[in-house]
Amino acid sequence: MKRLALTLGIAGLTLVLTQTASAADKVDFGKQIYPLLVEKCLSCHAAPYVDAKTGRTKKPKGGVRLDTVDHIKASYENDDDETVYSVVPGKPEKSTLYTTSALPPDHEDIMPPKEDPLTKAQLEMVKKWILDGADYGSFKAPEYVNPKAKK
Repeated sequence: MKRLALTLGIAGLTLVLTQTASAADKVDFGKQIYPLLVEKCLSCHAAPYVDAKTGRTKKPKGGVRLDTVDHIKASYENDDDETVYSVVPGKPEKSTLYTTSALPPDHEDIMPPKEDPLTKAQLEMVKKWILDGADYGSFKAPEYVNPKAKK
């Protein structure tokens, strides 16, 4: 009887530790992914704005916006008139947020541009987040104000 209780206790502890470890490994969109988007992507992929230097309205490059969850989930047309998505939950290979960031450093289409690519750790974090289902949690993006915008 003691053996059974000990075995069940160890099994329960293993289950709790496994769940705690996987919860700790989970990528948090609001704390990890969105700040990365703000740092690396939103100056080119957010709402249109009037450029302070030129006075011209700048639209999101490629028509791709990443400044809100709804825009990240939306589809858009690529240069080949195909419908594509920035993020396809569980499928980084179909998610342009990942595939364009994972291009070779000298590729002309790499995102962010060659001057400021994602690090390997950042790229792996994005991939893991997408593989794990691209959970946004209850995150609500604050209004993004482009630093290049006319005030």
